[in-house]
Amino acid sequence: MENRKPLEQALRPVEDTDITTWELPEGAIGRLGQGGLRGVEFSPDGVYLAVATEIGFWLYDTATMAPRALWGTERGMFNVVTFSHDMHWIATGDQDGIVKVWDTQNGQCITKIDWGSTRRHDDVFHVHFSSDGQHLAASGFGHSAVYAWRTNSETPLVSFTLEDPKLDDYRKKDTDYDRHFPIAFSSEGNLFASVSAPDTVTISDLSTGEDVTNLTGHTAPVHTLLFSPCGKYLAGANLGATVQVWDIQNESLVMEPTTYDGGRVRLAYTTDGVLRVADIHHNKVVVSDALQEEKLDVFETVGYIGRASRFSNDGTQFAVCSTPDDIEVWKVGRTSTVAPLSGFKSAAYSVAFLEEGQTLVSNHWGTMGKVFWDVASRKTQRALPPLTERNALQRDMALSPCEGLLAVDTGDANIEIWHIASETLAAELTEHERRGITLAFSPTGKYLVSSGSNESYVWDVALWEKRHSLTEQTGSVVDIAFHPDGQRFVTSSRDGTARLWNVETGEQVAPLPLPDVLEDTTRYRGEPEEIERVSNGGNLRWKRNQHMESIVFSPCGTLIAGGLGTWYAAGLTNEIRLWDTETLETRMIILPSQGTIRPWALTFSPCGRYLVSGAWWCSGLDKAPIRIWEVATGEHIHTFWAHSTDVQDVVFSPDGTLLASGSFDGTVLLWDMKPVIDV
Repeated sequence: MENRKPLEQALRPVEDTDITTWELPEGAIGRLGQGGLRGVEFSPDGVYLAVATEIGFWLYDTATMAPRALWGTERGMFNVVTFSHDMHWIATGDQDGIVKVWDTQNGQCITKIDWGSTRRHDDVFHVHFSSDGQHLAASGFGHSAVYAWRTNSETPLVSFTLEDPKLDDYRKKDTDYDRHFPIAFSSEGNLFASVSAPDTVTISDLSTGEDVTNLTGHTAPVHTLLFSPCGKYLAGANLGATVQVWDIQNESLVMEPTTYDGGRVRLAYTTDGVLRVADIHHNKVVVSDALQEEKLDVFETVGYIGRASRFSNDGTQFAVCSTPDDIEVWKVGRTSTVAPLSGFKSAAYSVAFLEEGQTLVSNHWGTMGKVFWDVASRKTQRALPPLTERNALQRDMALSPCEGLLAVDTGDANIEIWHIASETLAAELTEHERRGITLAFSPTGKYLVSSGSNESYVWDVALWEKRHSLTEQTGSVVDIAFHPDGQRFVTSSRDGTARLWNVETGEQVAPLPLPDVLEDTTRYRGEPEEIERVSNGGNLRWKRNQHMESIVFSPCGTLIAGGLGTWYAAGLTNEIRLWDTETLETRMIILPSQGTIRPWALTFSPCGRYLVSGAWWCSGLDKAPIRIWEVATGEHIHTFWAHSTDVQDVVFSPDGTLLASGSFDGTVLLWDMKPVIDV
């Protein structure tokens, strides 16, 4: 087994390039985007690059930058991925507080370690193998541990836990920091370095289990630790880009603290023991010899550089992650970086079909923009609006019914109206005073409604003039839905209300009734024990926290559906309510089963016979569910176990054959609905 050739035989063939179909959940036929990017790491020989994402971890060939594998999609949510020195194993740390070890001969998970953190912040942010592959270390906020994982993955050899660590103690004002509590093994594998206080690094001898020394006096919390190849020195980088090197035996500095200009640094020792520093600026990286203070190279990037950037083990390559979530690789001796990997996406908050289902638009958080996809090829066509720091926090969007205009929340309390075909700015609306704007065009295209904080505005699209101001709701308006006739619309607010409005007059028609308990219990749908709990007032404790996060009209306009829930009480107070549009009578309350929380992504099928709800992920599940309900009966028809984390939006194609789901995991999944419902 030790003589096997690791990794290569477990990778996909080079010609297998359609990554949109790799490792899909059951029922999905395509994936748009490669997941939210969390971390990168080179293989020890520099031949491969591993990328940790929200959906799994990817392996790339660094020579061609071609994807070769996607593993770990059963759960995903990885923060970090790293190789053993002999490349026989890959270790991952995730957001569930689990360390996993993967066999590179077959891509299978062979070991799971619950590393024992009981804190709220239980993410694993660092994992490292010792040089002989026998020991595996993990760390996160306030906790680190070392395991002899081949013989005992239950009991750590060394474990260090801070009592009640304060987050502010491990931050520095005006500094862009990354992972807390770094760890490192010496090249011989017998020494282990970890952070034991904001200004202290403790070095332990794994053979004896005793502490060798405490290195104190760091000027700021430490975010990087690295032993020299000879094992005599320990380099550390502090928040604020200060680097220093310790002589371990003498407990003295061999390189005084040196602060770099860029604000963040990464470290690597070359094979001959030279310490290299990557000084990371806004949109460039400066590589230097730390001791000689000699600049070796400078390379620019395609955008603002994110936190997930790393050297290869020998310091000859550097992977840098920049907006909009591209990965570029610098190599010694090259005049420019390798062509970037650009398939990674941030959270997909909403999705919409246009051009009779030929194109899909996904709305991503941050500088990702609104991405236009060709549905047939599942390839990116373009992104709107052009990316700038000004719209770095943009969230919501709305497409006009004629599909000619795209309204965008810029993230700075303004709205931009873009002409899609020409990619030009048509108008800018600046009436809102606070960030976080919800948008919706009327079906006739005559009006745009925008809501921010507790105010909603009705805009005349032809003139881009404000027609009405609606201020009755006291909390942030989180969703807007128009009746198909274009005359009425409904808004839902975090003040716990939902209200129906006349768009022409700007007057409120009526509030939607939200009774605490239905007197007619036959209108409840769900498991009998859940119906009994709710009808007996089981949700009343959380009434003041409940609100309608999402709201939609049925295609014929006879029904309104809303997803009711709370940010608190996960697993409780989760309801899907249906009202009669004319009488506003509550027709039905669907109570999803326990384990379904915040069913806030809602859409009707084009025929109106089915309602689809997407929920958030909750503890105990590998995937967040998407459920299909029959509207007439409230019967649960089918469940897709879909995304690794919260489902943000769902939408049908115009012909009803496809369902698209956008998720916080940074992907959009396409589902074949023909085997599930009558389309």
